[in-house]
Amino acid sequence: MKKNYLKIIVLSLFLTFVVSSLVGATTLKIANYYAVDHPVNQILRETFKPMVEEGTNGEIKVQIYPNNQLGAEVEFCEGVKLGTIEMAMSGNMWENYVPIFKVNQLPYMFVNYDHANAVLNGPIGEKIYSHLEKIGVKVLASFPNGFRVVSNNKKPIRSIEDCKGIKLRVFQGEVIIKEMKALGFDTVVMPFSEIFTALQQGVVDGQDNPLATAYYAGWYDVQKYVAITNHMYSPGYIVINKRVWDKLSVEQQDLLKEAARVTAEKILDAVRSQTDEIVKEITSKGVIVTHPDLKPFIEKVQPIINEYREKYPIIDEIQELGKEYL
Repeated sequence: MKKNYLKIIVLSLFLTFVVSSLVGATTLKIANYYAVDHPVNQILRETFKPMVEEGTNGEIKVQIYPNNQLGAEVEFCEGVKLGTIEMAMSGNMWENYVPIFKVNQLPYMFVNYDHANAVLNGPIGEKIYSHLEKIGVKVLASFPNGFRVVSNNKKPIRSIEDCKGIKLRVFQGEVIIKEMKALGFDTVVMPFSEIFTALQQGVVDGQDNPLATAYYAGWYDVQKYVAITNHMYSPGYIVINKRVWDKLSVEQQDLLKEAARVTAEKILDAVRSQTDEIVKEITSKGVIVTHPDLKPFIEKVQPIINEYREKYPIIDEIQELGKEYL
């Protein structure tokens, strides 16, 4: 009888421990718009999730929601802002909340990946991100989507003159709309989740995105031409709701920042290494890839940069730093 009583006590204590552990665990939902097999989601699964869960002994659980499962970018960014979604791998949708974010994707603002990384994961980036914290969102790290290129079904873009007459999908962002109109495109604002169908059905002729984003989304299956314009660096951000962040212990915050840093670095390596492979792959499938002279493109968008320079002097800091990476 005594042994049974002891067994009951031990079992009760164990169950109490398990229940309290589960109740005490923090769950971080991470939303994004990338395809399931895109490097971003691969690295989230293989690096970020185990680093956080093992590093906190299960006190923090990570749940990944790829491919717009929690809504389009505008919706999950709003979710992170409100706290209904804890985290996201977002693009530059934040310019619609905090205007200074526009400088991060001004045309031809970054000379290469190293320059962009030094800005967006350095002191200049921190100055910009501090404005986002005022609306309840914290940036843990920045990673590259890549430099944006243009694909379309109408004609190969061999020079800036070929941009005219192409109906191009763009996201809801002031800078991208101004830039693509300046280059001669007819722009159509459309959510990311609708692009494939719109390209397939001819609602739009083309779209602009980094090579990897379009490749893993399968858009090159319904596109004939790709122009390597590199007209805009497309930044990604690992963001977390500020109230969720503030509830974490200092140790948990440090671990989360380190996991985000490592994740961003691995994404950078993946995006850089895959560029040539993707061009080779889509070319083998019949997509015509062109490399237009970029000087006329750069000259055409210079007034846009000058327009924003007056309002955001931090542009001068970005360009000055860029001289070290030429």
